[in-house]
Amino acid sequence: MKIYFELEEIDVQGQATSVALGTFDGLHIGHMEVLSEMKKTAESKGLKTFVYTFSNHPREVLTPNNVPPKIMDVDEKTQIFTRFGLDYLSLIKFDEEQLKIEPEDFIKDVLIGKLNMKHLTVGYDYRFGRKARGDVNMLMAFSETYGYTYEIVKPIMKNEIRISSTLIRELLLDGKIVEANFYLGRKHFVKGTVVEGKKLGKTIGVPTANLRIKENISTIKSGVYITETVHKGTTYKSVTNVGYNPTFNQIGLNMETYIFDFDQILYGEQIEVHFIKRLRDEMKFESVDELIVKMQSDLKKARDYFATHLPK
Repeated sequence: MKIYFELEEIDVQGQATSVALGTFDGLHIGHMEVLSEMKKTAESKGLKTFVYTFSNHPREVLTPNNVPPKIMDVDEKTQIFTRFGLDYLSLIKFDEEQLKIEPEDFIKDVLIGKLNMKHLTVGYDYRFGRKARGDVNMLMAFSETYGYTYEIVKPIMKNEIRISSTLIRELLLDGKIVEANFYLGRKHFVKGTVVEGKKLGKTIGVPTANLRIKENISTIKSGVYITETVHKGTTYKSVTNVGYNPTFNQIGLNMETYIFDFDQILYGEQIEVHFIKRLRDEMKFESVDELIVKMQSDLKKARDYFATHLPK
C-alpha cells in the first residue's frame, strides 16, 4: 500500500482508480461498508483502490473550539487500512489550503486530475470543499461531466440504531465496550509505546505495562477491563486499568495493563491493548492491602472469562 502525506506527492502513474472518500474516524462497520463497496467495484472493473482521507479531523480547522476526540490515532487507522489491502491511501493534513478548495475544483483537480478516479464510493452525508458546499448531490451531478460512476452508501443500521462515530464515542465514554465493539465490528484497541511508570504494580506483585493516553483521543471510561494485549504479533490475555490510580494520587490519565503469563521487559516496545469486557469502575482504596485483594479478584474474573470464551 502506497501512502501519501502531501497532495503534491500523489502519483497513480496513470492507473484508473476506485476511490472512497470520508473522515473514517473509528473505522466502524458503516465505514467498512464504504470500503467494501469501493473494493468490490475496483475488482469488477479492474481499478486500483484509493482511500482519500485526512491525518487530522477537518473540524480542527473548521471549528477549532469544538473538535471531537478521535476514536483512533493515525497509526491505528493506518493499521486497519493496511489490513484491508488497499493500493493507495492519502493521509493529507486538512489545513487552510484544503479549506479553500472550491467543491468543483476538488472533483476536477484532485479526484480526476490527481487520483484518475473512474468510480467513487462515499457515505450519504459526505461533504467537502469550501464552506462544505459540496455534497453527494454535487458528486452525482458531475459524474457525467468528468466521466466517473458512483455508489452512495446509505446509513448502516444495527438494532434500529444508526452507526456513527458519535455513537462509538458515546459508548466508549460510558464504558459500554461490548456495545462499542459490536458497532465497530472489531475490538476497540489502543496502540502505543510502553513507558516507565512508578512501578507501583511491581511492588505489590502485579507488574503492569504502562501506556500514555495520547492527546485528543476518545478515551474509554475509567475502570478495569478484560483485555487482550498484542506484542510482536503474539496475543496475550490481560487485564487493563484506565484511569488516575486514585489510591496513589497519580497525576494524569494512564493505562496500565497486566499481562498473564508474561515476564518480558517492555519499556520502549510497541503494544496494542484490545478491550473486551468491563469489570468495574476505578476505585480509591483505604489501603494497599485492600487494593491487592480487589486486583486479585479482578484477575480471577478475567481468568474465568478466558477459560469459558474461545478467542475470536
